[in-house]
Amino acid sequence: MIKTAAASAGSDAPSRAKVTAEEAARRAWHLLGEVALTLRAAWVDIAAEFDLTPAQALALRRLEPNTPLPMNTLAEAMLCDASNVTGIVDKLEARGLIERRAIEHDRRVKMLVVTKRGEDLRRKFLQRSSQPPPLVATLTSEDHRQLSEILERLLAARA
Repeated sequence: MIKTAAASAGSDAPSRAKVTAEEAARRAWHLLGEVALTLRAAWVDIAAEFDLTPAQALALRRLEPNTPLPMNTLAEAMLCDASNVTGIVDKLEARGLIERRAIEHDRRVKMLVVTKRGEDLRRKFLQRSSQPPPLVATLTSEDHRQLSEILERLLAARA
């Protein structure tokens, strides 16, 4: 039989039951950050497969075909300043993936529209990026179910 560190240390070692809610939350937050950093590397690699930077990939993911979106709304969705979106949009537009269009009642507002070429690349990118990396794929079905439930609760709580 293999002894755990806590068991071999005697009764003075803290048990899982004695971990405070704050300690458990800090541990979960730390681990979630480590997983996020690991998964970011996978995101970067997938974006590169499509000759996109991570920011361009995120922008293309946030832009829905047939749904024009103002640049400032895209910036909010990407959690960045509108001035940062300009360079991202410039590069996507130069590749023919999106277009800027002024709206009739306020020509200062630029709407972003996904082009046919952009729709094709976006569809392929989303299909590829929906394939879980090994870190996630190797979990059991029950782990996937539990993880999905927890992540859904986290995302629901942000609203």
